[in-house]
Amino acid sequence: MYVKNKSLAIPFRFLPNQTHQFFEDFIVIDLRSRGYFLISHIQNALNLSSLKRIAFIAQENKDKKILLYCHSGSSAAEFGSELVKQGLNNIYYFDDNYFNIPKEYLQSNS
Repeated sequence: MYVKNKSLAIPFRFLPNQTHQFFEDFIVIDLRSRGYFLISHIQNALNLSSLKRIAFIAQENKDKKILLYCHSGSSAAEFGSELVKQGLNNIYYFDDNYFNIPKEYLQSNS
């Protein structure tokens, strides 16, 4: 049974056929390893795992929503909570498995 991750950040769900608005509204951060990122990732995503760097990006882009994602949602939920504790309120996380992201959002390098 899949148990949703608890986080202080806002959970996010992808909507099919909403890619244009999504890419205007969000800065996307992939928390997975560089190897997985190079195989496939959300278009225009940054590959970061430093909480300090992510916090800096979120602070510098308060007019944008910051979306975190990982393999299962658990690391994204943890990072999201830590960023919200730092006073950032523009933090979202994908609370699901990476393979459930609609294909039109992904960029594959394989």
